[in-house]
Amino acid sequence: MTRVHQLAGAAGSAAWEATSAAYYASIARADARGDGTVRHRLRPEVGDGTIEVTPLHSGFHLVRYDVAFAAGHRIGYRFPGDHFELEHCVEGRVRVSETAAGADELHAGSVALSPRRATGGVVAHDPGERYRAVSVTGSWARLDAYLGGLGARNLPAVGPEHVARERYLGRSAALRPVAEPLAEMYVHRRASPGRLLYLESRLVAALAALVDGLAAAPPATGVPGPALAAHEVAALRRVPELLWQRRHDPPTLAELARASSLSVRRLTTGFRALYGDSVWAYHRRRCLDRAAALLVETDWPVSRIAHEVGYASPSNFGYAFRRDRGTTPARFRHAHA
Repeated sequence: MTRVHQLAGAAGSAAWEATSAAYYASIARADARGDGTVRHRLRPEVGDGTIEVTPLHSGFHLVRYDVAFAAGHRIGYRFPGDHFELEHCVEGRVRVSETAAGADELHAGSVALSPRRATGGVVAHDPGERYRAVSVTGSWARLDAYLGGLGARNLPAVGPEHVARERYLGRSAALRPVAEPLAEMYVHRRASPGRLLYLESRLVAALAALVDGLAAAPPATGVPGPALAAHEVAALRRVPELLWQRRHDPPTLAELARASSLSVRRLTTGFRALYGDSVWAYHRRRCLDRAAALLVETDWPVSRIAHEVGYASPSNFGYAFRRDRGTTPARFRHAHA
């Protein structure tokens, strides 16, 4: 039977520190860095990869996951209402089952926001599946104080329970803009005097996007999105992986629809309702996010990275990357080296 590890308490509390320390000690070996970052490298019998924890201003922590567990891995949690967590899945997926919100999975591109209420449940990783994600943890009270220190108002209300539930399970398109600054925090590995300042700047950008997302009016009740059956949701969840597998020979929408047993219209409207973006815009962003990670994490030539993420030529890749990130691949690599 797979062991269930336990986490408890609001981020920064004594309970949180104790249960987190016990969890990391049971699965990894720790390596402290000069800026306060602690890299937890998974033990070989547990899996492959690292979990990096970096302390930020005002009691917040940046957590970067790049893990693949050898066997099924389950983490139980009990957090009070003041626990704040904002997580962006860069690659892979993880299944979440929470008492009040229900069950779903965080997948590549999704952003999840904890509600202002006590939560409890289980997070499950499938065996061997790589999960890359970035998380900012703290408390709601500290977040309000942090924003106040910046001259901003407190965060808008998280909204009705059903809206908070959608955000908690990573289903809300309103939080999609938060993904970009969080992804920039994930790929930044440059060891420099300005590193923490850069990470703080991206945190402020993520919080600005979060404020805007929470302030956005929910869809009018008279104009609901398409109601999706469970089998349709399951089919749509497979589309990003189908696109990634065929990134060197992209299928047409008609081929995707046939492979998903959906009509083209149902595919496109359902995909936008589920992911908050069109099929091709979502896939393009996923490829460029992966390219950004490879530019930082490897010394591969740009031409190899371009091919790896599905571009037919380095020039096409360079144009797309520059349009998305505002800089060339070479300059991006140099800035994050």
